Parts: sequence; C-alpha cells; structure tokens
Amino acid sequence: MKKKTYSFTRTMLSIAIPLTLQNLLFSSFTLIDTVMVGRLGDLPLAAVGMAGKWSWFLNIVLFGCTSGAAVFIAQYFGADDRKGIHRTYGLMNLLSLGAGLVFMLGALLIPETIIGMFTKDPEAIAAAAVYLRCIAVSYPFQALAKSAATLLQSTQRVVIPFVGAACSVATNIVLNALLIFGLCGFPAMGVAGAATASAMAAVVNALVIYGLGFARKTMLRAPMKDMLDISRGFVRDYVRIGAPAMFNETIWALSILIYSAIFGHMSTEAYAAITVAKSIEDLTCVAVFGMCSACAVMIGSYVGQGKYDHAKACARYHIVLVTIMSLAIGGSLFFLKEPIMSLFGVSETVRRESMAVIMIYGAEMALRNIPLMLVVGTFRAGGDTQYGLIVDSISAYLVGIPLTAAAGLVLHFSVPATYAVMYFVEDFLKTIVYGRHFLSGKWIKPVI
Repeated sequence: MKKKTYSFTRTMLSIAIPLTLQNLLFSSFTLIDTVMVGRLGDLPLAAVGMAGKWSWFLNIVLFGCTSGAAVFIAQYFGADDRKGIHRTYGLMNLLSLGAGLVFMLGALLIPETIIGMFTKDPEAIAAAAVYLRCIAVSYPFQALAKSAATLLQSTQRVVIPFVGAACSVATNIVLNALLIFGLCGFPAMGVAGAATASAMAAVVNALVIYGLGFARKTMLRAPMKDMLDISRGFVRDYVRIGAPAMFNETIWALSILIYSAIFGHMSTEAYAAITVAKSIEDLTCVAVFGMCSACAVMIGSYVGQGKYDHAKACARYHIVLVTIMSLAIGGSLFFLKEPIMSLFGVSETVRRESMAVIMIYGAEMALRNIPLMLVVGTFRAGGDTQYGLIVDSISAYLVGIPLTAAAGLVLHFSVPATYAVMYFVEDFLKTIVYGRHFLSGKWIKPVI
C-alpha cells in the first residue's frame, strides 16, 4: 500500500505542480487586471468584470469541448494508440475553433446586448462594450491554445503549457502598465488598454505553445491525414462521451452568468465586490485545479490500461488530498483577508462586502472543491460524463438559482448573505449526491 501511495504521489506531483503553476499564472492574470483596473474606480472595475464574463464563458465552453477529448486522449495514451490521439485532437481543434469564432462574432457585433444581461447602468455598458470589442480578436487564439494544451497535458507533457502561460502573463503585466496608465509615452487607454493587453497576451500564449510543441516533437506534430481521419463511428462515440461534458460545462457556466446577473442587478457596487472576491477565489483554487487535472490524466491512463483498482485508489487518494488542502487554504483566508483587500483601490462599501464574501468562501471551500474533484477529476476520466450533467443541471436551475434570485432581488438580502445562499445550498446537495455515486463505482466506463 505504501508503494502504491508513493507511486501516486510521484506521478501526481510531476503532473500537478506544472499545472498548478500554470493555473496560478492565469489566475494572477485576472487578479492583476482587477488590481490595475480597480485603480480607475468602481465603475471601470465592474465594467471589466462584466465584459470578462463573456471571455470566461468562452473558456468554460472550451473546457467542455476539450474535457470530452481529454477522456479519449488519456485512455488512448494509456493504450499507446497514437492514431487515436491524433484523430481526437483533430476533432477537438475543429470544435474549439468553431466556438472561438462564434464568441468573437458575438463580442464584435452585439457587445451592448451581452453586457445588458448583467446591468442596466448605461455607463457600465458603454465601458464594458469597449473592452469586449478589443479582446474579441483573441478568441480564436485562445481556442487553439486550449486544444493544444489539453493534448499536451493528457499525454503528460505539462511543462510546455506552463511556459506558454508564463510568457502570456509577463506580456499582460507589461502591456497593462503601459496601456492602462499611459506609461513610457504610451497613450492612457484605461479599460481599452486592459483589453488590448489581454488580447496580445492570449496571442503570445498560443504562439509559444505551438512553437515549443513542434520544436520538441510532441503529439502536436500530428500528420494531417490522421487528424482528419474522423469516421462517422468515431464522431458518434465522441459525441456520446464528449457532448455531456461540453453541455455540463456550458450549463454550469450559464448558471454562473445568471448568478452574476443577479448581483449586477442588485447594484454596481455589488458586482464590483463579487468581481474582487472572484479574483481571489480563482487564485486560491489553482492547486485544486492542478490536482483535478493530474487525477484525470492518471485515472484515464489506468482505465485505458484496464487497471480499474488503481483508478479507484487514485481517486480516493486525490479526494483526501483536496479536502485537506481546501480546509487549509480556506482557513488561511480568515487571517489574510485584510492584507489581500489592501491591494484593491475600491470604495469602503465594496471593500467591506468583499471581505465578508471572502470569509464565506473560505468557510465552504472544501464543500465546493470535493464535487469539482469528483466530476472533473474522477467521473469524466473514468468515462462517465453524463452523471455530472444531470446533477449540476438540477442543483443549479431547480435549487441554487431560484433561491439566490429570491434572496437578492425579492427579499433584498445583503451581498454576503446572497452569496452564502448561492454557494451553500447547491454545494451541499452536490457533495452528498456525488459522494454516493463515487462509492458505487459505476463511474468507470472505458471509452476505447
């Protein structure tokens, strides 16, 4: 048993550490934008947060497109089937690029309509529309980079996406300083400067990943004939496994957009407070997402090799780790909330509400991350992509959203109280239901 635990730990760390650092970089990307734009005032901060939800929604859709592919790639990798990996990569690229183009057209053609979902404040809509139009051109690059990173991570080549993320964040920091505030002779572009910096950073990320991937002869150097060898039977199997994962992420992302709209319609200050808290939340989740990705790669490989007992033991190991980590990080937020909030130049009202929200998030962090590990790190990797779709749909649209809307818009609860309703009721339900499904062992469903 000790030998197996050591093997899990060694493999997990070799995958999770680069992925955690990559997630940390991308989360700091959002935090840096929030800190810098926050110096411009509450309105620009809320506007960037609202516009950023469209980019965030694209990233969730891309994650859904690539999650289904990752199941196939990890299991093909375990079975040493290169042609299967290349075929999956080709189809994943087509789907991801299509999503990127659709979101780009939406941001270019109807930005005011998109932002209108979150607020009725005409000044916020105008500022956010400027941001969307500037960043829209980067969406196809984000799509291609996400597909390439998924292929590399699922084949345990995790360092290259990390290097791409590092170059992207460095680009964003430099260009943010130059373009938001007009340093070194550059024009002070404000919100438009933040969007331009983010767009250029996304392009750099894609170029670095593909450049290094081809130079180091990774699976990215796939023969075109293998990438286009997409039979009707393969598409049918891919849709059967991949479509639930994509819909799962999409309906979850829509629920987050609806939650955001609820806070946006409470007040601009409420949305600014949630924007600040969300940037902190993303930063504290990086290690958990790294562990989820490592768990998914390991379980997919074990299932591809037919080692089902190893897959179950690996899942239990990661669930214990993510619980301990969540409790530790959540507890630390209670002591660090004031130093963290000192980074943001926001009003006293936003500062006070943000600190309360951060404390609530810290208290229920484990309850939120256990379902994440079970669905993303365990069930999907085992081949079960449908269960998460069903449970997430019910918990969000029949429980979480109605109760949150009632709390914030009908009963006029405070921002922290509404936030508590949003998280606790949904996460408590999912933890119980997903835990029962995990213990049943019915989530192991080989797809190759």
